[in-house]
Amino acid sequence: MNWEIEILKILGLRGALNGFITVTSSELAEDLGTSQQTASNRILSLLKNGSIERKMGTRHQRIKITARGKDMLCKEYADYMAMFKPVEKIIMKGTVSAGLGEGQYYVAQYADQFKTSLGFKPFEGTLNLTVDEENAQKLSHVPRSAIIEIKSFKADGRSFGKVSCIPARIRDVQCAIVIPKRSHHINVIEVLAQYHLRKNLKIEEGEDLEIIIDIE
Repeated sequence: MNWEIEILKILGLRGALNGFITVTSSELAEDLGTSQQTASNRILSLLKNGSIERKMGTRHQRIKITARGKDMLCKEYADYMAMFKPVEKIIMKGTVSAGLGEGQYYVAQYADQFKTSLGFKPFEGTLNLTVDEENAQKLSHVPRSAIIEIKSFKADGRSFGKVSCIPARIRDVQCAIVIPKRSHHINVIEVLAQYHLRKNLKIEEGEDLEIIIDIE
């Protein structure tokens, strides 16, 4: 367990997932088995990367775990679940929605990486599904072993960031959920496939769909 997960776990057990808690650096140092200075430095690092929020008082600090920190804990939880209580699949439900028209451009830029990593050349465009909070949270339950990471790269003088890909299927058609690394709060998921999903599956905007993530 890395120190980020360790300290987030300690904060979470103290109640920081539900709101601000009062905790001192010396208390955290004792829980972590480190010096007070090390504990303080780790809190600063978590603040810097956006995993926690902090409010300072005269003698104490109040800390809350952010959505990013919660996602990190959920990923750790999903990995343990995959080891000790494996699930065969995760089913997400969403509603087909219109995109911003940027999918075609970005799929074209990542096309080679997608083909190498996913095993198919994607149609240049994505199917967008609007999901509620309950279904969006299911992405955090996907174990790391089921996620394909595409590294950042540069092309035509532009930088393109890391992307996480989760192999899935819609009506037995193989596809993949793609999540840019910059995304933390997700209410719209983008889906890639070898085919134009709307045409091939006769999907209409506003239609409710299930997307299934098989966990090997």
